[in-house]
Amino acid sequence: MKLTVLGSGSCVVQQNTRASSGYILEAGNTTIMIDTGTGSTKNISESGYSTADFDAVVNTHRHPDHVSDLLPVVQDKVVRSFSSEEPGITLYGPEGHEEYLRDRMRHEMVESPDSVEENFGFNFEVKEISSREKISQNLVLESIEALHGPESFRCLSLKFISEGKEIVFTGDTDYNPELEGFAEGADILVADCSRPGSQEVEGHMNADECGRLAEKAGVGKLVLSHLYPETEGENLKSQAGSFFDGEVVVAEDLMVIEY
Repeated sequence: MKLTVLGSGSCVVQQNTRASSGYILEAGNTTIMIDTGTGSTKNISESGYSTADFDAVVNTHRHPDHVSDLLPVVQDKVVRSFSSEEPGITLYGPEGHEEYLRDRMRHEMVESPDSVEENFGFNFEVKEISSREKISQNLVLESIEALHGPESFRCLSLKFISEGKEIVFTGDTDYNPELEGFAEGADILVADCSRPGSQEVEGHMNADECGRLAEKAGVGKLVLSHLYPETEGENLKSQAGSFFDGEVVVAEDLMVIEY
């Protein structure tokens, strides 16, 4: 499996050295994009991919720093279909994702999820994530609820499983004890590290909490991401490493991790 970081930043617009949340996960012959935060799509080509490579896009939730660039992915595929045969794509998201996409596509593209295949010739599906989804023959997605925002606002933590390898994305979340079991033994944990260890913020974790979660789950490698400006200049690796004995990596845009 291969993980490429498209965006390691937050919702803060002035944080122009980091795009908002976005990742590419390659597992065998399956390639997906995970979250489509503001500015993440500009790094797709920089990382050597195109939207035609994506079998699916999976969104953890619908805050702008995780979903803003979703329709640009769709629009890019539409434009590509004018000059060549475009492969299909499936868009996954939490409850309400289909209604969200239907409304947004109507306002921004004068299209709907139902009209894409007829008008542009490629298969287009929208699926709301259940606790377990088979994305392809060699990639399975599992999810649990994250602790982020009001109860009515669905946000998910995600686990991807392929050929005995596992990678977990916490998504935006407060420290969630349920994640300790969900991420148990994962090869990689990509964690919401929105603050240094000395600070706390509702709906997110800090570096200390990320380290504690990684240690309790017994993961192989901890990747600190979703970094707010407050984390810059801080020794996040050391802070998380005070609690976690394994390898700690501070994410950077265009970083590639193979495992």
